[in-house]
Amino acid sequence: MTQIVTRAASKPELATMPPFPKPVITPGEPIRFAYEVMAEPGPGQSKRGVIISPRADYSSWEVLCDEGTAMGGDDAAPSPLGYLIMGVAFCLLTHIQGYLHKAPMQIDKIKVEIRAEYGTLPPEPDQGQQGAGLCDAYTAHVIIDSPEPQEKLENLIRVCRDACMAIATVATAVPTSTRVFINGTENGVEV
Repeated sequence: MTQIVTRAASKPELATMPPFPKPVITPGEPIRFAYEVMAEPGPGQSKRGVIISPRADYSSWEVLCDEGTAMGGDDAAPSPLGYLIMGVAFCLLTHIQGYLHKAPMQIDKIKVEIRAEYGTLPPEPDQGQQGAGLCDAYTAHVIIDSPEPQEKLENLIRVCRDACMAIATVATAVPTSTRVFINGTENGVEV
């Protein structure tokens, strides 16, 4: 069986994006950084990508992705949307764990459940049978077993939700840009 996630042997260079400026940390100011990925298609609906770490002390990771058989895949790895939503749950848990490391509480059990409700508009014949994608709702539940006061636990989750960059990504309209680079063009075209 193929490993779905492995540590990348090397960090690939992006072909069309200039390097992101190294973060300058100024006390009291936001720390800005970029995560980058490179992805390529494989056979059927499979894909292979590399998550390029924003820091020298983080590894880059090669990740395989697939679709279920109804979408023409082999169901050999998680789907793109599965990765997206799992990333949100993992990011929220990272902030919860970080909070609890700095301000310990007695937590007997904690678990995050997320539901993202997706849809697609009917396929368009002149659009390669692709319909526009939709996300109708996003819900995160945090289940906690703890003797701590309810207000303290609610504040923990409120602070961590607001700190979670993955939640901010799906909950906030952010500027997006898609450019296509054809046959080695340097600047690409906005589509």
